[in-house]
Amino acid sequence: MSDRIDSNYRKNALPVAGLDEPQPRKEVEKNSVSVSDRVSLGDQDKVGKTYGPGLKVSSGYELLRRLVVKNLEEQGVTLQISTGDSTIDLTTLTPGEAQALVAEDGYFGVDKTSDRIVDFAINAFSGDPARLQEMKDAIDKGFSDAQDALGGSLPGISQQTYNAIMEKLDAFAARFKESGQ
Repeated sequence: MSDRIDSNYRKNALPVAGLDEPQPRKEVEKNSVSVSDRVSLGDQDKVGKTYGPGLKVSSGYELLRRLVVKNLEEQGVTLQISTGDSTIDLTTLTPGEAQALVAEDGYFGVDKTSDRIVDFAINAFSGDPARLQEMKDAIDKGFSDAQDALGGSLPGISQQTYNAIMEKLDAFAARFKESGQ
């Protein structure tokens, strides 16, 4: 059995209470508190409950620091670095402390970093000046690999460190040439 669709169905439908009758608008009490989103076109330091122009976002440094810390933690890397006389905690490192570490006389400055690398290279090659080229080739490879890993270029401080390393290795070899060994 099939029912036919009646185009007059709506015309003859019974009214539904509450839907077909116009409803009066409710007046909002003037003293009542309503919750709603707010938008401001001016500069404000106050942060709203949901969002707004006063929302504080981390600085570029802080975002990068958190990313590095997260990546190191996921790899199981220790986030404290011993500098001999103190320990650096990467989870709480401030921009000022980072600046001091890479300053000219800082632990990660050109001079101290190049000293550590040269000492390592000399000890790794048993202090043999005849193996100077091998030392330089190994350091070249390390810097080249780092450069490739970082997208093809290194910061200026890295280039300065590389130059200082090569000068110190040449000075190391020159001491043996002068003494006739």
